Amino acid sequence: MAVETSMHIQAAKVVPGLAPQTMAGTADGDWVSMKGYDRVGMYVYITQGNTATTAITVNYATSVAGGNVQTGLTLTNWWYIEDTAIGSDAGTNSDTWTKGTAAAGITSSATGTGASLYYIEVDADDILSGTAAQAAATARYDCVQVRLGASSASNIACVIYSLGPPRYAQGVSPTPSAIID
Repeated sequence: MAVETSMHIQAAKVVPGLAPQTMAGTADGDWVSMKGYDRVGMYVYITQGNTATTAITVNYATSVAGGNVQTGLTLTNWWYIEDTAIGSDAGTNSDTWTKGTAAAGITSSATGTGASLYYIEVDADDILSGTAAQAAATARYDCVQVRLGASSASNIACVIYSLGPPRYAQGVSPTPSAIID
């Protein structure tokens, strides 16, 4: 009998980026390689227990070890759902995405209640062109990570990456690895 797989699993590589943790200090997500993918979507989920904001930035590098790291990639495609109640209070829940303005970083909501979800999409071409550091580099920039700035131990955040579509057809595995170079 053939093993059935989900359409999403075949079309994308979903990778944990940062386990849920308090935002008492800065937190760096894992690095993922885009060598085998056209885009990466980064989901940042923040449960807000305090009014302190969280800075969200994306760094890029030449390896999944963070080689030649550059900070503050300009985020041109990102969306958010902020201050959504969690649980049975359906009257204040929202599932409507709002497009953010291009910037080198995102500042999370400061309400101190509910939860916020941020989706950042980075095209491989966004990393490969642009800065003088990239143009002068002999190595190719193709790895990214989310960095979350410190806010409060009462705020809890996590990150999930979704890479796709794959650039190359795979004979055995549905999608190439995103955690090795």
